[in-house]
Amino acid sequence: MLVINTAFMQANLALSTPDGREFFCDLDANTKHSENVLRLIDKLCQDAKIDVLDVQDVSIVIGPGSFTGLRIGAAIAKALACVNKNLRLIPMSSLELMAYIHCKQAKVPGDFVCALNALSNLYFVAYFDKNGIKLKEAQLVKGEEFEKIACQKVILKGDLSPKEVRNCAEVEITGKTLLEFAQKLAAEGVCCDVGQLNPTYLRLSQAEDQLLKKNENFPQNS
Repeated sequence: MLVINTAFMQANLALSTPDGREFFCDLDANTKHSENVLRLIDKLCQDAKIDVLDVQDVSIVIGPGSFTGLRIGAAIAKALACVNKNLRLIPMSSLELMAYIHCKQAKVPGDFVCALNALSNLYFVAYFDKNGIKLKEAQLVKGEEFEKIACQKVILKGDLSPKEVRNCAEVEITGKTLLEFAQKLAAEGVCCDVGQLNPTYLRLSQAEDQLLKKNENFPQNS
């Protein structure tokens, strides 16, 4: 199984082999994912002494997260599926991944919400029960609504400012936890075909938002 997370500034890669060996690689925030992810996937395969075409499962984080990062991950997974028709694709929600890590690292007393910074005073959020079962679909909320959330907030380490971090629990995504969650989804039978593997954006990109506002201010003549 090959697992790819390019949804955030730090990317993570993981590879497991049928004989139980595991290989991991993290890309720091200063590394351009578009230029290095494929090279590092190749290195993981070389270290494992396998061909990338021998990989049976590919799991990727589909978002929400960085627009560019999500597109990179999806494009790589789809390219691999095009050359390996037997490849199983396993989509992974970034917020559900965070919930899994949160429940794994400590006993959770009650419902909680996982949140990601969507910029411009917006947040991606999803609600979970104490066992990490999703209660509501992921949504985009404004800062004022985010501040009013009463249950435990779980955030990605380094994603929010020190002021926003107060009273929040932090989780950190590693190659190990990424692989564990992907294996859990695979065991549950979670998979999709190439046409269904699409990033979860939840909001317009900055360019799309600016174009929409421009069109609203200067409507086209019919």
